[in-house]
Amino acid sequence: MSDRTCLIVMYHYVRDTTATSFPDIRALPPQLLAQQLDWLQQHYTVIDQAALEAAACRHAPLPPDAALLTFDDGLVDHYRTVFPLLRARGLRGTFFIAEDACAPAPRLLAVHKVHFLLAYLGAEAFGRAVLRACEAIGLPRTGSPEVLGRDRWDDGGVRAIKHLVSYELPFDAADRILDELFAGHIGDAAAFARELYLAPAMIREMAAAGMAFGHHTRTHRMLARLTAAEQDAELRGGVAWIRGMTGQETVSFCYPWGGPQTYTRDTLRILRESGYSVAFNTVRRRMQPEDQRYELPRIDTRDLPPYTASEPAPAPAFSAEEA
Repeated sequence: MSDRTCLIVMYHYVRDTTATSFPDIRALPPQLLAQQLDWLQQHYTVIDQAALEAAACRHAPLPPDAALLTFDDGLVDHYRTVFPLLRARGLRGTFFIAEDACAPAPRLLAVHKVHFLLAYLGAEAFGRAVLRACEAIGLPRTGSPEVLGRDRWDDGGVRAIKHLVSYELPFDAADRILDELFAGHIGDAAAFARELYLAPAMIREMAAAGMAFGHHTRTHRMLARLTAAEQDAELRGGVAWIRGMTGQETVSFCYPWGGPQTYTRDTLRILRESGYSVAFNTVRRRMQPEDQRYELPRIDTRDLPPYTASEPAPAPAFSAEEA
């Protein structure tokens, strides 16, 4: 095994869903996270962000069987559940946060409106509601190709409605439809956001304890749908924003949705010009020495024990975990 390979693991929700109002949200239960950390610590050397950056940017060696833990979306789960577990084990993780979500006055991101509406209504009812809203305002289906990736935990109906809302619909139309559905079925989005995301004080506390933070855009838009100027607005200020809260010297990035078709050559250029250290996508395999530093692959938590028997063989597919 090369001393420059790394198993980069990706997490999102980590919560006991039975204790919430949304038992159908797809989350990693805390006890399974603890089991997975046990397995990782038995078989891998869990490294921090600085060691990963040294390998990716300066070709420095990594320990054999290195692994990095990454957590997306700036969810409060990462403070309440993940942070204590990592700190108790002497581990560090990298946490990717979006500016609109983790601001002093947070805004509920469209991707999370979709998740919670799916959990509350179910895919069939949610899909019907979105299609009725589209018909009411005269929005046709585009028949665009699927870009969000194949996820064996989502059925075809769930993938179809996620693709429609996140990729096919114009942003303003999708926002309007999701706002109306969320308000009608779940409640006040601003209040929900205050309970869902990391607050700046939590981020500062985690950073002081050695956790690393990376940028996840300003609004969690799919970058490939944006012009170069719009991408610049999403990305350019992220390094300074993270540094201002955490005092970090380097700032990494991960792509919303993360498949190779969800960002562009302009994205890579802007990341480089903006001073990001590395960037992560969702190509499901181990990082290799030849990987470019702005396209580092990650394995989903459900690709590993206790969900599977071992680390999966390399595969070309990418995760749609947060799509």
